[in-house]
Amino acid sequence: MKRLYIPTDESELVFLKSFLDAEGLPYFVLNDNFGSMYSGVYMNNFNAKTIMVPEELFEDAKELILSVLEDAKFEDEHGAGEGESGTGGILDFLSFKWLFPKSGKDKK
Repeated sequence: MKRLYIPTDESELVFLKSFLDAEGLPYFVLNDNFGSMYSGVYMNNFNAKTIMVPEELFEDAKELILSVLEDAKFEDEHGAGEGESGTGGILDFLSFKWLFPKSGKDKK
């Protein structure tokens, strides 16, 4: 499974899951329930809900999401210091970025 996309909120996640289901693309949502159980600091490496798909279907799933979300940023497009590294979440926490909710425009 490969990380595809981190939705900005629960409604976007439900919306995208319905499109993936309709197209018959298999997916898994990492932290699907965990991210909702605990409120507080939102760190991508800890409690972000991440849509994951099989590697061979990554491009198909990416095209599907782009067809409904034109400004979507995918996990394979992150630069150094973002996404997979643990320092991005720590820096967000220490700089108090977690106090302010992310808007769709500011999403990594």
